[in-house]
Amino acid sequence: MSTTNYQKILNELEAIREQLRSHFTFVDSTDDLPEPWGGSGILHVEVNPEMAFHFLEFLFDVAYIDILKEAGFQFIDDKTTWEYFVMSENGFLRIYDWKNYAVSVGSFGLATGGTDEGLRKDAKLLKTLIEKNIVKFDEFRQVHYKNHLVEYPFDNFMDAFMSLGILFRDAFDKLDDTNNYLEALILLVALLDTMLRYSILLTRINVRKTKKIDPDFRDLFQQTDGGKFITERNIYKIAKKEVIFTEYDNVLFFKRINELYDIRNRAVHRFAITNFQYSESKKAVEQYHDLVDILFTIIKDLEQEQVRLGVGFIKQGELDLPAHKLRKEIIRAVSGKIDSKAIIPRTEEREAMFSDAYPEGYHPDLKEFMSKMKKEFRKKRPKDSK
Repeated sequence: MSTTNYQKILNELEAIREQLRSHFTFVDSTDDLPEPWGGSGILHVEVNPEMAFHFLEFLFDVAYIDILKEAGFQFIDDKTTWEYFVMSENGFLRIYDWKNYAVSVGSFGLATGGTDEGLRKDAKLLKTLIEKNIVKFDEFRQVHYKNHLVEYPFDNFMDAFMSLGILFRDAFDKLDDTNNYLEALILLVALLDTMLRYSILLTRINVRKTKKIDPDFRDLFQQTDGGKFITERNIYKIAKKEVIFTEYDNVLFFKRINELYDIRNRAVHRFAITNFQYSESKKAVEQYHDLVDILFTIIKDLEQEQVRLGVGFIKQGELDLPAHKLRKEIIRAVSGKIDSKAIIPRTEEREAMFSDAYPEGYHPDLKEFMSKMKKEFRKKRPKDSK
């Protein structure tokens, strides 16, 4: 897609956003919802539920928060994966999915002076806005990721960092089930290389006390066509010399990571010409995966030091991101670096009272919860008149 067409679609989506905001206000707290809570389904929206979730997050320009969960709401079952609440001059609407299968718009109460007919019209407008423009949003979304990664190479590097972490941990957790030993081995070596590059970058910024990423640091995270490339072996040498290991033996760490690198090379490049066995890939992952945790600790210390010195690009607020915003950043990275066409839900699973996830089919705290509810009910029940 050309830059002109990309900007055209972005402008169209901005116009849709303004149209939405002129009719609806995003509700970000249960304090703003009418009482008593309740409502009914009005319309079914013919779109993919996960894409609808992304689209609404884009239109309202918010990091999604499950406001009912945040308010301590007790969920009987887990039928709903996500839900948004909006307010119009007529009342409140709830946009939600059903087990990631369908999207609906339901009423949630009238506003003062609002009418049922007006609220039904609002629901129809919301349905139309989503159905008519979601394909356009998907096209914009895919191109946006690709353009962003080209224009901002450091973002590409950090997206790769987060994506490799997710991919490796997923492969490691399923090591015994999938037998994808070689994939886990390759991902582990790639993740460690990325973490060492980032550690070197943070160290150099802290030493130089620069406020930005200086041009001579770019070789650590960017390789242009025909440009300089720092190999993994050289990264190990540079890191061994520059990065401070406070809680782990420096010599032992790099001895182990070089051993791992050799195993990876035998598995990939010399599998057919040596006595290397596939099962050795699994043994290597299990033996060396703790190197990731060692580097995570070092990176955390380097980032905190950058904040303390007031240099570089790390700010304290970024280190203290709330869980929902951190989750959004991680999923953005995954969408951009792993597969820009992939639709990935950004919501955490609700802790329902009844679920097959529990041994007895219900939450362990349910008895205590029901007992509390009975006591509250007895307090509110009018006494029998004598």
